[in-house]
Amino acid sequence: MKFYKFTAIVLLILFLTGAALISDFDFFKKIPVAILSILNSEKTIKINRHLTVNPQKGVYSTVWTAGAKRFNNLIRIADETEINTIVIDVKDSGVYPDDYIKNLVVELHKKNIYAIARLVIFQDNSQIKNYPDWYFKKGDGALWQDKRKWYWFNPLNKEVWNYNVEIAKRAIDAGFDEINFDYIRFPEFAKNADVDFPPAGEIIFKNQIINEFAKHLTSELKNYDPDIKLSVDVFAYNMLRTDDLGVGQNFKELYDYFDYVSPMIYPSHYLPGNFGFANPADYPYEVVLATIESGKAQLRDKVISDIGTTTPALINPIFDKEIKKLRPWLQDFNIGAIYDGEMIRQEKQAVYDAGLTSGWLLWNPRNIYTESALDK
Repeated sequence: MKFYKFTAIVLLILFLTGAALISDFDFFKKIPVAILSILNSEKTIKINRHLTVNPQKGVYSTVWTAGAKRFNNLIRIADETEINTIVIDVKDSGVYPDDYIKNLVVELHKKNIYAIARLVIFQDNSQIKNYPDWYFKKGDGALWQDKRKWYWFNPLNKEVWNYNVEIAKRAIDAGFDEINFDYIRFPEFAKNADVDFPPAGEIIFKNQIINEFAKHLTSELKNYDPDIKLSVDVFAYNMLRTDDLGVGQNFKELYDYFDYVSPMIYPSHYLPGNFGFANPADYPYEVVLATIESGKAQLRDKVISDIGTTTPALINPIFDKEIKKLRPWLQDFNIGAIYDGEMIRQEKQAVYDAGLTSGWLLWNPRNIYTESALDK
């Protein structure tokens, strides 16, 4: 067998050498590479086509901004400031990873900008006519809507799971470096909501359903592309409490499945009295820092539980690795207080003082950002 393999190599060299004499004398220099590739045919050279940026300092863009001239302003901000990441919607109640988005990602990579695709998972109005059985329904069989008149997929439906997995794969194929998942949760049902849930005779633990979906989602996508980064958005209150908030999101449990966890720490969304403040939005540094510290305490408890010891020498290396996954969303919009450059800088400083090293993302629904908050 070795003789035949050697003979095949020699014949290939002679063939390639003959072609080289006709077309390119320098081809002789490439012969050792050809031989090596044959002798090691079972080995492949893996090239990561995704950009790696750390820490990530990002801004959010709707798909509509991404398709308009004003997206150039976000690129300019990235050129002129510390921003190195842009998050772009590719699914909410529509699916958007088309050729335009694919070409846009190419342009971002040319400028060394890390590209994140944001997918809204269970809140989705797009399939109410095509697949009405995917949705929560009222007692009379009509589709249920929340107080904002939004429709919600039922997380119990495995077809919904696969639908979202396939869209995430399209976002990967479009070249994004990371897929960010939002609304991985149940809706917030009012106390006496007219909704046919849970199914008759069944006891449903929402956090178990959400965890199973997260496991399925991340497993499928990592098999599809082992190098893709995956992140999840969670309520900031998940870091203050240990339950699932009634929507299936448990901070410590979801933490296991994703490369990054992004709590939405918007001080304007806290209740009067939180952390002792009548208006928490007036205290961005204190609110962001206290929230992160609470989350870190949960993570330390998780590590202790996972490894079964309180020995610092064993806990600390694992804990330090875990908190590198924590990358919060911060407020850059005027609700509750005027968020000028100084207010946003206080949020950023709280992230740094809390010991987080993977960066932060700024949220503004209109995609207009306060440049005085950003380092040049």
